[in-house]
Amino acid sequence: MLPENLLEVTISDVSITNVGFAIFLKPQESNSNKVVPIFIGPLETYSISSALDGVTPPRPNTHDLIVNMLQEMEARILHIIINDIIGSIFYARIVIQTSEGVVELDARPSDSVAVAIRTRCPMYMHEKVYREAAVVIGEESGAAEPAPKDDEDEEQQAAELLLNEPRSELEQLKQELQKAVEDENFERAAMLRDKIKQMLQEN
Repeated sequence: MLPENLLEVTISDVSITNVGFAIFLKPQESNSNKVVPIFIGPLETYSISSALDGVTPPRPNTHDLIVNMLQEMEARILHIIINDIIGSIFYARIVIQTSEGVVELDARPSDSVAVAIRTRCPMYMHEKVYREAAVVIGEESGAAEPAPKDDEDEEQQAAELLLNEPRSELEQLKQELQKAVEDENFERAAMLRDKIKQMLQEN
């Protein structure tokens, strides 16, 4: 039985940013532009991307080996859960059905996702993690794509920002977080996210 407060998620993108590689997760069948960026290493990025593209390496990599071992032991992965975030570190669990019962293993989210793609099992994220780590990319769903801005447009945008100045420091931080993500400044985004989390805990 699945724990409560879980969201089934899917990969919206795997890309390189100005601070490294990242996977972007969002709730399945959601039209929201809010995604959770998780920074991963280049090897994990290649493993996830190749699995998404259906590319089979000539020799099994680590994640292929894990899947092969489970199959030989007649075990199967039921699902993975990204279940916690502490600071800027995400935590995950791989839930496995064995002949002896269900086993849960602590794992990195990158390894969990790489294995989940290969086994086509569901991926879940705790609502708490989504609330704390999700950021908005671009405009909200249904809005038109912004046109390239000239100097006049930038002056108008600056005036609009002044008119819509956030009412509190928390709202200001959230606005800065969104701007940092849109600019792909994920190092600053992570710092702002941690500061917002600290403020919420203190209130």
